[in-house]
Amino acid sequence: MPMTITLVIITAVLVIIGTPIAVSLGFASMIVLLFFQPVPNLLIIPQLFSEAATSFMMLAVPLFILTGALMERGTVGRNLIDFTTSIVGWMTGGLGAVNIVGSMIFGGISGSSLADSATFGSILVPRMVEDGYPKDYAGAVTLTSSCLSVVIPPSILLVLAAASTQQSVAKALAGGLLPGILVTIMLLLPNYFIAKKHGYGSKVKFSLKHIGQKFLSCWTALIAPIIILGTIFSGIVTPTEGAAVAVLYILIIDGIIYRKLTLKDIADALKSTAILTSAILFIVTSSAIANFIISFEHVPQFLAKMLLEMPGGTVGLLILLDIILVLVGMTVDASPAIIVFTPLFLPIAVTAGIDPIHFLVLSVMGLALGLTTPPYGVCLFSIASVCNISMQHLVRKALPFYVALIVALILVTFIPQLSLFLPHILGL
Repeated sequence: MPMTITLVIITAVLVIIGTPIAVSLGFASMIVLLFFQPVPNLLIIPQLFSEAATSFMMLAVPLFILTGALMERGTVGRNLIDFTTSIVGWMTGGLGAVNIVGSMIFGGISGSSLADSATFGSILVPRMVEDGYPKDYAGAVTLTSSCLSVVIPPSILLVLAAASTQQSVAKALAGGLLPGILVTIMLLLPNYFIAKKHGYGSKVKFSLKHIGQKFLSCWTALIAPIIILGTIFSGIVTPTEGAAVAVLYILIIDGIIYRKLTLKDIADALKSTAILTSAILFIVTSSAIANFIISFEHVPQFLAKMLLEMPGGTVGLLILLDIILVLVGMTVDASPAIIVFTPLFLPIAVTAGIDPIHFLVLSVMGLALGLTTPPYGVCLFSIASVCNISMQHLVRKALPFYVALIVALILVTFIPQLSLFLPHILGL
């Protein structure tokens, strides 16, 4: 496997010296193709670029990114926080629970952990501090719950994982719903016990009347996930069209009805979406060449044979894949990691009898941990910046929540029906 070894060495060296991973991967791939010339001419390069960049499924990614960007600037995020407060604010650690449950609902619209961390970090962390929570604890809850947005559909990472492996996007999104709910429950547990032990926060009296009043004032935000996911899972629209529905809904609600989105807000959202989308597409096209080289040398088959011969059978393989994915997520940004590593490991998982949708959900959950952990967690940087908290303090306070996330990953790993039940029931 001389081409693959050369590709890995050049990419690793470039990443170590600070070159962006997309540039490193693309440059290394071009060098390998020029030097080894596995095909008679290099016309295959623009073909690979075109196939990767023009996928209809990939169009959902910028649309969901735009949804999250618009939500950051509109009323939907604030309304979700207000309504969630009326439902779970009475619990011990009430605003912490609001943060976690609100992230789950927010993720059902935006699919973006970065949008979640920016929105909740700027709105809810100050509220938690006013209510008696230490600032670093409030930041830690916001940080770890932000990973819900890439597990709960419509997850941008699940769309990328399905699109890069030619799997059903609708099935992948449906597969993330129950694991996302499980992660929510697991995060609520340490919040409850920590808040109870230290007496964090005040309790709000439970009131059905108050819930009703908040529902009437926030219903436009609450029905957004139902409209978006309902149209996708019912088959009325494709996931890509569902992403367009999400953008249109936010524009109608916050742009036309409530007039909270100005033309400048929309322009800023489009600009940030274009920047992030171009980075993702650069990664997609670069990885397309790298994946061609890896497939040409039958690396997936070699890895499958090697890993399947390890002791422990399927159980051992699942544990090993979980460890690899978490370590990759800690050192590489989730978007390039899902595009590069999922096509590499999926054939191995399928050979071992692991369902493709189950593996995609596991991949996203493992890499989602990396969004919140050092040394390369974009949500960790986001919360530290938005809330002005040192990353050291954030990580220390987040340790119990990291444990909860790992337990959730283990449960989903060894109970595949958590990710397969809903796609089966929906007939996807």
